[in-house]
Amino acid sequence: MNDATRWWRTYRAARARPRGRAPESVGPPPRTAWHLARRGLLRAAFVSATVAFTAAALARIPGATPYGEPAGAPGPEPDEGATFDEMHAGHRIQGLPLRAGRAEVAVFVDGRQLDVMRRADGSYLSSVDHYESYATAREAARAAAAELGAARLAAVPVHGSHQEGAGRGVHA
Repeated sequence: MNDATRWWRTYRAARARPRGRAPESVGPPPRTAWHLARRGLLRAAFVSATVAFTAAALARIPGATPYGEPAGAPGPEPDEGATFDEMHAGHRIQGLPLRAGRAEVAVFVDGRQLDVMRRADGSYLSSVDHYESYATAREAARAAAAELGAARLAAVPVHGSHQEGAGRGVHA
């Protein structure tokens, strides 16, 4: 072994030996009673504030008006001819208001429901003739009956009203 190797081994061995006191462990400080009490107080304050603000927010929900309807507004009235039952172009067309005091109308052609939608301007359009709008639900039903001719309206199952939602599909 030459001098350089001996020097290097001695140097490494000297560095590995601890000098003086042993190093203290590096870790979290010890938990004191005050530290634990302070943490408990902060946790209790946070939980009580969360409960109070959540309760205040939930208390306002039952009194809220539905979206888009100002408080106390009765909403659009049904048309003059919202309730009708007549024969047109060989089909029996019927119209019944869904709820009292509302503009929603259920339209039936030969006992099968015709999808009729009220537009923002107050006019109606149907699923049979959806390229043109009509002033009343009766006019939309008459146009659908004329468009059907001798054919019958397809029996499509009704999935539910707007309030209940559909059983499948997009729920936006």
